[in-house]
Amino acid sequence: MTDANKRGNWVSIDFMDGRRHLPAIPCCYALYFNGKLRYIGSTKNLKNRFYGHSFRFGYGKDLITPWGEIYPYESSVMKYRESIKYGDWLMVEARMIMRLQPDFNSLMKKKEAQL
Repeated sequence: MTDANKRGNWVSIDFMDGRRHLPAIPCCYALYFNGKLRYIGSTKNLKNRFYGHSFRFGYGKDLITPWGEIYPYESSVMKYRESIKYGDWLMVEARMIMRLQPDFNSLMKKKEAQL
């Protein structure tokens, strides 16, 4: 664990270049596209969860999200904060979603309500 994470700071990585170096840690993470927060999640293993999101690569330098939107690679950023205590990442995620209400988290709730 780095000193930055001990203080609860968020680590920012370039979405496309950094995906090869993602740590397998429990954390809360946020996805930004075009500078706007779009999704907040949490996981026991960041590396596995990233690949579980089913991002696809479009033509040129485009990224197709699981939510069907297309963004340029260079506009995609992931931030994560490692959790020290077991399960702490779930509470951080819940509080952030309630406070910030990212578009893709809200979209998922609407789809679940329709089922």
